[in-house]
Amino acid sequence: MKKGRSAYSIVIPEKATIVEIQAAKVLQDYLFRITGVNLPVVADNEKSTPSEILIGRVNRSEQDQIDYNRLKQDGLLIKTDNTKLILTGGDKKGVIYSVYTFLDKYLGCRKYTSDFTHLPQQKSIVLPAINDVQLPAFSFRETYYNDVYDPEFMNWHKLHSFEGRGGDKTQWGYWVHTFHSLLDPKEYGEAHPEYFSFYDGKRHAGTIPSWDGSSYQPEAQLCLTNPDVLEIVCENLKTAMDKKPEALYWSVSQNDNVNYCRCDNCAALDKKYAAFAPEEKLLSTHGGEKYPALGSGSIIAFVNKVAERFPDKIISTLAYQYSRVPPKGIIPRKNVNIMLCSIESSRNDPMETGDKAFSKDLMGWGKLTDNILVWDYVIRFSNLFAPFPNLRVLQPNIRFLRDNNVSALFEQGNIQSGGDFAPLRAYMIAKMLWNPEIDIEKEKNEFLNAYYGPAAACIKEYIKLLHDNNQSGKGVKMSIFGSPVQEKESFLSEKLIAEYNRIFDRAEKKVRHQQEYLVRVKSARLPVYYAMLEIAKEVKTGSRGAFAAGEDGALIPNPKIVNILYEFVYHCVRTNVSRTAEWHTPPKEYMEKYLSFLEHPSASN
Repeated sequence: MKKGRSAYSIVIPEKATIVEIQAAKVLQDYLFRITGVNLPVVADNEKSTPSEILIGRVNRSEQDQIDYNRLKQDGLLIKTDNTKLILTGGDKKGVIYSVYTFLDKYLGCRKYTSDFTHLPQQKSIVLPAINDVQLPAFSFRETYYNDVYDPEFMNWHKLHSFEGRGGDKTQWGYWVHTFHSLLDPKEYGEAHPEYFSFYDGKRHAGTIPSWDGSSYQPEAQLCLTNPDVLEIVCENLKTAMDKKPEALYWSVSQNDNVNYCRCDNCAALDKKYAAFAPEEKLLSTHGGEKYPALGSGSIIAFVNKVAERFPDKIISTLAYQYSRVPPKGIIPRKNVNIMLCSIESSRNDPMETGDKAFSKDLMGWGKLTDNILVWDYVIRFSNLFAPFPNLRVLQPNIRFLRDNNVSALFEQGNIQSGGDFAPLRAYMIAKMLWNPEIDIEKEKNEFLNAYYGPAAACIKEYIKLLHDNNQSGKGVKMSIFGSPVQEKESFLSEKLIAEYNRIFDRAEKKVRHQQEYLVRVKSARLPVYYAMLEIAKEVKTGSRGAFAAGEDGALIPNPKIVNILYEFVYHCVRTNVSRTAEWHTPPKEYMEKYLSFLEHPSASN
């Protein structure tokens, strides 16, 4: 391409698929934006020329040596053949992935967020010899952040969605916690309590309010050794499958509680297959409740029977809380998927070394099956804006999972809008889900330079200082359900918060006349303000407190804290932040509650 003209054309099959047409149009569009040259899109029934870009499975001799079986569904191939360029891939989305990867890797384009794309302007494009075959590290790749479900961001970064967000065609019929959907306690509880968990001397067949009081959830699990339970679950599952025949994965998994069945039959099965005696190993929920790690014997025995009824489907089940420990003496069927959850793990140390119990369980499951989806967690759900210095463990964790037979990975981030470094985390994780060996420091620094402009050096300084003090390697657990108050003497000490604010003062000054960068810097500062506000509520008085002494000695709201509250909430509203905690507390509600607290200094926190 030179001087606004080119002899090249984009070639697609005469009977091109939707994905091949989309890939061709994406390439045409971006090449025009980069060079100003609009290449024609033609079908492969036209005569071959030396100057062609071949999209998908075109009828050209250059295709003869391509092993499409190797590329499977999502693999991609970028190859030069003399003067031709081949962009193709597996039969699902490999072709569109090849185009976006070509733009990113070979032309220097970047998709940092849904609305921030970098396109270098070039008068000509000269390519080196290329023979680039890429296969994904994981067959399913999702990072649960609000911004990533922009359709182009998903295709650019080769992501999936279990819910079908962003136009992704979901393969999931049911996702998780499905026992109550497959056998409803409201329908069967009164007439058949024997279908439900036995513990504390009786059957529990009712419902209880959900954790946030907005709905009701089952109070227990199913009795997995009752033969009627198996029949009802399979019947209801078959009905659901008939309504959604294209779905491959169907979750048959425990409800979100630890009230498993202790009847004689279920207890005997758990004991038979347990890797540990109940007293040997205890795990705890995020609420602090302890429960024995009995293994998942009764669950795997039950799910294997379900999977046998549906050999053309994959039946997914949870290895979560009380069922996290792999069983001994029973193996999941080939069409059983294990969804293993790392909810108890610390987030400031790599899971391989920082949570020996989880890493042992993961490796144990990996010896039983290669059909494992790990549900990992990368933010602080109870306080979405609390500083959460876990960026250094993301790559070691993803590599560790890949190396231990994990075939699919769901990284649960913040599905709400906003949160601590949400754009950066989403970008980094998306890159690593495809290729865990990527130079993530290079990618991170490139993102920071582009996203924060002249303030990037300050943001890097803040991130380094925060992570240098996150207690990594010191036996201190950074929980996904913690509070910034817990870190008020470590990485959120008064001295360090003062230094963070000095760094952000400098950052804002550097971009004070560049509004786009300034807004992003202010968003990056919100977690520091949030930590100050939460710590001020806890300590109440003193240099960090929410209250100061008035002229008559009575406590009055600390003007500094009030101003920070106003700035925090205003910027949240301005940038469309939806929640300060998972699923609840919008910014305006946060302000209302905080102001109410400030009006009653004598009340307990």
